[in-house]
Amino acid sequence: MISKKVAFTLAEVLITMTIVGTVAALTIPTLHYQRIKKEYTAKLKNFYSKMNNAILDMEMDKGSFRDMRLPTQGNGYDWYIDNIDPYLGHSYVDSNNKKVYYKDGSTILTFYTGGCLDVDYDVNGDKSPNRAGYDRYRFLYCFTDANRTSWFGNKDIFFGTYGSGLSGAGTTRNSMIQKCQNEPIWCTRLLQNDQWEFKSDYPFKF
Repeated sequence: MISKKVAFTLAEVLITMTIVGTVAALTIPTLHYQRIKKEYTAKLKNFYSKMNNAILDMEMDKGSFRDMRLPTQGNGYDWYIDNIDPYLGHSYVDSNNKKVYYKDGSTILTFYTGGCLDVDYDVNGDKSPNRAGYDRYRFLYCFTDANRTSWFGNKDIFFGTYGSGLSGAGTTRNSMIQKCQNEPIWCTRLLQNDQWEFKSDYPFKF
């Protein structure tokens, strides 16, 4: 039996490489985005759950959260370090820039005192883009029944998403998407509504 050698011309090899390259160029970014979405979802779920558990643990030692007072402007970071961080833990604290780094590489920062204490959770720490709606998500600690009812719709909820409740991004998902698109700091509410998953119509890609 006579065997025949199969040879490919340079043109055929180049065409094959071009097809493979094109498929890779189309597929790899999609796979990367899907992986990042899953990572961000896991971190947001974990952060939200651990934060609420930390408040419960803190209350065992220090009494009800409702007896606490909203920290004055500039003192939100110190309030967090004294009252929440011992029950949540960190890998590193940058006291100069008032940032707390968690063991999974995420960060909590901002600590702005308004009606409530606003904080930003950055899922990938100092890595870019460091932008609301992309890798930073706004949360609130609220210290009065009125603010908790307004933001969270429940006076017994002490920590929640920016954009919840009567003051927030609305009660329908379409209104949440619109609010997120126009003002990215409100995107946290949309994500909470979607069980922290980044749906196909989430306004921002990263």
